[in-house]
Amino acid sequence: MLIKEQNAIRKKWSPDRISIGLIYPNTYRVAMTSLGMHLLYFLFNSWENFACERIFKPLDSKVLPYALESQKKLSDFDVLAISCQFEHDYLEAIALLHRGGINPDVRKRDEHAPLILIGGPSPTSNPFPVLFTPDVFFLGDIEPVANKIRLALEKETKKERIEALSNIPGCMAFGYHYNESGEWIGEKVQSVRTKELSDSFYPIKQIIPENVKGTKNEPIFGKAYYLETDRGCSERCLFCFVGHCRFPRRGRSLERLTDIIEQASQVNDFEKVVLYGSAVAQSGTLDKLIEFIVSKGYEVSCSSFRADYLTEDLLLNLRKGKQRTLSLAPETGDEDQRFAINKRMSDETIYSALKLAWDVGFRRLKLYMIYGFPLEKEKVKYNSYEFVKKIRAKYFPTGRISISMNQFITKANTPFQFVPMLGISDSKNQQKWYRSNLYQLKNVEAAFYAPEWAIIQKILSLSNHNYFPIINEVSLMGNKIGNWKRILKNNGSNLDNEASKSYDIDTFLPWDNISQPLEKKFLIKSYQKYLAKMEP
Repeated sequence: MLIKEQNAIRKKWSPDRISIGLIYPNTYRVAMTSLGMHLLYFLFNSWENFACERIFKPLDSKVLPYALESQKKLSDFDVLAISCQFEHDYLEAIALLHRGGINPDVRKRDEHAPLILIGGPSPTSNPFPVLFTPDVFFLGDIEPVANKIRLALEKETKKERIEALSNIPGCMAFGYHYNESGEWIGEKVQSVRTKELSDSFYPIKQIIPENVKGTKNEPIFGKAYYLETDRGCSERCLFCFVGHCRFPRRGRSLERLTDIIEQASQVNDFEKVVLYGSAVAQSGTLDKLIEFIVSKGYEVSCSSFRADYLTEDLLLNLRKGKQRTLSLAPETGDEDQRFAINKRMSDETIYSALKLAWDVGFRRLKLYMIYGFPLEKEKVKYNSYEFVKKIRAKYFPTGRISISMNQFITKANTPFQFVPMLGISDSKNQQKWYRSNLYQLKNVEAAFYAPEWAIIQKILSLSNHNYFPIINEVSLMGNKIGNWKRILKNNGSNLDNEASKSYDIDTFLPWDNISQPLEKKFLIKSYQKYLAKMEP
């Protein structure tokens, strides 16, 4: 892969320098859009006696995975650090290990193999589906314990490194916390949270590709710089992992954010600033931040907003930053259902925000919506249709409205972790209804997530170590729906059966061995409140 890049680091390999292969289990295009990849790459390379190189999924399936900086193979590294942002990254990570000649089962791996670390949002929520892949999991934010991890990795032998890591907050190690049968044998592990984001390490320099425009390697946002405004969320929508495992929201100060941009403009050549965060508008200073970015001559791109945080100044500054699409996540067009899932936002609040957006010149709207919530009433789909219809008629009379319509997916460490989800047939019937009705509205597009993939995502989020052989086999055969169906059938199950599974609130769940910001009793209380609201 011959790509000219700004700020890539190439350290000389030597016997006294520890090598880390940073694996982001996706293509270059996707991986280079991940702020987490940039953060870890520059953090590890800030350690003088370490050399960190990037390893991604090759576009050509016949090409073995290799490090971009040196073209070295996976087995050449002392440490392989795998970042799993989403559940499906598990499958790609295991597949890359297979292709790279590394056994993805720690119980069968040669002692001379690299030490494997896995971290990221998905394992922080529930690492148990791939319990036997790494030597050590890291759960949470790395910044508070980065120096301890560095010291642990400086130990002489792999065994000494694992033992040292096992004593660090957030680290969950094979042989120290769980055994080869999957039984828990250690102390409870505490997921790590950064307390002061403004004081945390930030990659001022970032890798920006130069000659990839219009190619398969062009990052999703183009020639962009990634700015993390905040981390976590305080809203606690009942279906959302971030609002519970990363509670409460922590933000960087406006002073720190503008300072980062000032410094970044001196060492990077970019055209756009992409704002990363789960709740970017909740600081109350986002309009000032965007105004500053635009004054520096950069475009701006933001993810979806909460309608109740949108102001005229913010929207005007977004327009000045050349953002053309406004994205909102109302979740549902039924106000009662919205409040029941703790998305405390009225229809009128959303309509008022849309009127502001239209008045300042937005003509593209994207809505993120969900159907199939637990005990969802029949009226919800009719009200959701009328909600979109009213938006088209009164608030966005022309222009394009795009709807991402996905079914509710059960996730670990949320109040809804106990419930089943719609099976394939019921989900497809819901999609058929929405499709036939929404398509009657002018210039309204709706995209739907395949129910099969939604159920697979539930498996990857909610299963325990007993599913590791299934996940490993799917990785070998290829992460396709047909392979999932065959392998589940061989193991006495199917996708509908997996969708229907639920947990009693008194059941001890595998991830209960991990301490999160909100205790399980809080999740149960939230769930019970929801059930009470949904009673006839």
